[in-house]
Amino acid sequence: MKTLSRLLLTAVLAVGLTTGLLANGLNLNGTGAKSDAMGGAFVGLANDFSAAYWNPAGLAQMTKASFSLYGADIMPTGTYTLGVYGVNAKSVFKHYLIPGLGYFQPVGDRVVVGIYVYAPSGAGSTWNGEDLQNLSGGTPFKWYSMLGIFTASPSIAVKITDQIMLGATVDVNYGMLKMDQPFDLGQYTERLKGFAVGGTIGLLVKPVKQFSFGLTYKIPFTAKLKGDVTIPNATLLPGITTTMETGTRKATWPMWIAGGVAIKPIDKLTITADLQYTNWKKLQTIPISFEDAAWEGYFGVNGPTGPPPAGTPDTNRTDEFDWKNTTQFRVGAEYMVTNSLAVRAGYYYDPNPGPISTQNILLPEFKYNWITAGFGYHSGSLDVDAALQYGKGADINVGLTEGVMPGLHTMKMWVPSLNFTYKF
Repeated sequence: MKTLSRLLLTAVLAVGLTTGLLANGLNLNGTGAKSDAMGGAFVGLANDFSAAYWNPAGLAQMTKASFSLYGADIMPTGTYTLGVYGVNAKSVFKHYLIPGLGYFQPVGDRVVVGIYVYAPSGAGSTWNGEDLQNLSGGTPFKWYSMLGIFTASPSIAVKITDQIMLGATVDVNYGMLKMDQPFDLGQYTERLKGFAVGGTIGLLVKPVKQFSFGLTYKIPFTAKLKGDVTIPNATLLPGITTTMETGTRKATWPMWIAGGVAIKPIDKLTITADLQYTNWKKLQTIPISFEDAAWEGYFGVNGPTGPPPAGTPDTNRTDEFDWKNTTQFRVGAEYMVTNSLAVRAGYYYDPNPGPISTQNILLPEFKYNWITAGFGYHSGSLDVDAALQYGKGADINVGLTEGVMPGLHTMKMWVPSLNFTYKF
């Protein structure tokens, strides 16, 4: 159980700190119902408010001031089976709501400025402790994770020429993590939050009406989350006098590079395709540190790194994991049924950065295949876009000696989204 609890914590924190950059796990990969419906293949098109995320250069295409309201609902369903321990569990069904609010204003003929406030991702997982008590000596612990990243992106986009556009955002991120899980000393709880600042740079080129291509680069930066860590049985250890202490975690937010194209083979049809690369390999450890010297000695980055003495708990919370870089492939299409009504569809493949040895149930990693569809309707000054995404993770069967949480893991997700844009 000690190795299981440590790896679960590592996985939760790793995804929580990096979810804004298309982390695998219970996360949306982007924002905006139009791009959602087109499989997130939007870097080479970027022709609505969600360009602030996908490719800020696309904001330069706006000719009117606009106000946009976006919302999505992540609905994951996971199962975990380990027959040898009599475990047959299903995650508790919950809704994870993702908001977005944007305003953009042309300044003259060639400059657009504005701001988009949104949650690039929000997710989590809850399991019934009774279903998993055979993993923890018959004690039904809490198994819960919830993470969210809220981002405010002041943006500027400039038309260098009628064919070449540049854009940039400053991304001010506020992250939250809530997590409960078993630990060597019983129940373990983290409640962390904090700010981090990054940025996005984009290029969009439209040499002809029928073709455009784009490039986007998200700048890596260091994120810091700080808050309360609670271990009710911590006082069983010599020198520990409190059950709650302030903990801090830091991680490098990895680089994200994407390229995409948009092609109009006929006047009513637009086809898009993207490649999106994340430098996950740079994120290898997420250590925790504590202000209290005794807590730091037992649980922190400066605590013990080797095996503990016989008969004592392994309490150190610094972990390593063998992540690899990943590339997502995305395609999408939009067909204008009338001048006011568009239908859309898409697909994308989302590989997992982690090996089978780190698979867990709080924020699992799967190789996902996503199918997306939706529509858009334009009436006067109002645009309405809706999308539905379905993601199916490839089943993972971890052998008893292959990982920290052996057994059969499955996951699927439904994600509806909707946005309204008013132009004036």
